[in-house]
Amino acid sequence: MKSFSDEATLASLSCADLFQGYQNRSFTPVEVLEDLRRLVQTDTRNINAFMHVDWDGALQEAQRSAQRHHAGRPLSRLDGVPVSVKDLSDVAGWPTHRGSRALAGTALASDDAPAVQLLRAAGALLFAKTTTTEFGWTIGSYSPLTGTTRNPVDTNRTAGGSSSGAAAHVAAGWGPLALGSDAGGSVRIPASYCGVVGFKPTYGSIPLPPGSAFFDFAHLGPIARFVADCQAAMSVLAAQDTRDPESLFPRLVADPTVAPRIGWCLNLGSPSLVTPETEAALSKVLKQLEDAGFAVQKTDVGIEDTAPFMWDIWAARVFESFHTWPQSKRDELGYGLLALFEAGATMKPEKLAAAQTHMRTLRLKLAAAFSQVDILLTPAAPGPAPLIDAANDERDASNWFSRNGYTFPFNVTGQPALSLPMAPPGQLPIGLQIVGRKYSDAQVLKLGGKVESLLSMGE
Repeated sequence: MKSFSDEATLASLSCADLFQGYQNRSFTPVEVLEDLRRLVQTDTRNINAFMHVDWDGALQEAQRSAQRHHAGRPLSRLDGVPVSVKDLSDVAGWPTHRGSRALAGTALASDDAPAVQLLRAAGALLFAKTTTTEFGWTIGSYSPLTGTTRNPVDTNRTAGGSSSGAAAHVAAGWGPLALGSDAGGSVRIPASYCGVVGFKPTYGSIPLPPGSAFFDFAHLGPIARFVADCQAAMSVLAAQDTRDPESLFPRLVADPTVAPRIGWCLNLGSPSLVTPETEAALSKVLKQLEDAGFAVQKTDVGIEDTAPFMWDIWAARVFESFHTWPQSKRDELGYGLLALFEAGATMKPEKLAAAQTHMRTLRLKLAAAFSQVDILLTPAAPGPAPLIDAANDERDASNWFSRNGYTFPFNVTGQPALSLPMAPPGQLPIGLQIVGRKYSDAQVLKLGGKVESLLSMGE
């Protein structure tokens, strides 16, 4: 994978290259941060990836990191690596606005979220909060608070969401790593649109308290330009924390000597059709895997009609999120989110019951499919990033699950899923999704690295 920055810079190096450079004393974390700051502050494309930056705080951390590397005592492989945090997670002393005008006047966070604590303890340089759609409810890249985040590959196109700024700044070459979140595709879809790597690990792998109304769908996950950088991030972030009971499970490693059985499908979750370019790119990946000795088989999961039911559950969860707010405060929410709240408020119990029944059926069908395969390959999105339509982005309250049925099923099941770029050079980015059985994160990332290598050799 290649950065979309116009020139090779320190800030566009991978996590591994940064760590090696620090160890070799070729450059320091301070120099990397200064380069990153220069790139961000001289941008003329109006990418709009950040809602808050803290150069002074990051500089202090960079200076301490430089001292540790000089003494030969780095805290981790991420020591001195710039990392951003999506504006849905707390960073002590920083604002948490969740992309909403309704929270614009709230107090600064008093504590780090558990995942942020892990990054800080590893020596990562926390330098910015990234933009998100309002409360992360949709996959566009518009927020009533911060406006539109643009795709660095083509600034006329959306960066995707809801981890909009995270994918955009990584694709722009402004640092190697971002912490995003994903309750229905919000790491994988912007990664697909921006041509970077996004990983949604097994549910609970990265601790995420306190639970919101979306607690059983919500995952944290890294966004990077290379699979190896996601692996480095997970070596720090995948930890148990008593504040998140779902994180308290044994961490398993797949047997590296056993080749996975690989399935693939083009229809999943909704009837939306892939573009011919997406289908051709997936066919090329399948051929490369077969040539490399992997067994690949078409897999019919049979869940192409679940998007309307997921939308009903989404509306009910939005209602749950805001029903205790006074009307005056709810009126500050954006049009789309408020419309979804009202849909949830008027939903009849039998409609929600039907939706939940369909989600249980979805789980059973996916379990049956994964009794035949270890890995399932799908597109991460039907096609490339759509063009930005400012008017529609601001008022869109339509069912986005019907436009992309590939990602949300694995939030329902909690399975690990990786998106990495598969479009050939010269085409707009589109992601390949690699899904594994629950707790087989290492296997997913290992195959992702293999596919990344095969695609690189084919360029």
